[in-house]
Amino acid sequence: MRPMPSKSNADLSPITLRISDACRVTGIGRSKFYELIKAGEIGVIKVGAITLVPMTSIDALLQRGRPTAGGEVRRPIAEVMHPFLANAILTASLASTPEPVRRDLSSPDEVRRGKAEDSIVERMIFALYDRDEGAAAAT
Repeated sequence: MRPMPSKSNADLSPITLRISDACRVTGIGRSKFYELIKAGEIGVIKVGAITLVPMTSIDALLQRGRPTAGGEVRRPIAEVMHPFLANAILTASLASTPEPVRRDLSSPDEVRRGKAEDSIVERMIFALYDRDEGAAAAT
């Protein structure tokens, strides 16, 4: 009989997780997790019918989502703002929008159209914050 190690197994951290445990640990839903695997964002190890997710793969995924030291991760406004709110802001701001930007809004080029929409929404949001800060400074 082999001697038992002196340390308990409680001190050992897992090096792999099953899909269900990986989903629970990361907070990512099962369907999204499989999408990330298919896209190559998360590496897996197949052992027969069992799929194991290395902790290093999970750590790498989480590190990619963090801001870098030199800057922050900036998602397009369309991804973080509710579409109805973005549409209302765009509609309200069209009257003060310069003609070239309005032309870009009707452009068949999605990139130009998206940039024009983002610039209008950003301008409106910044105008709201500037107005609030100016009112606070006046009091």
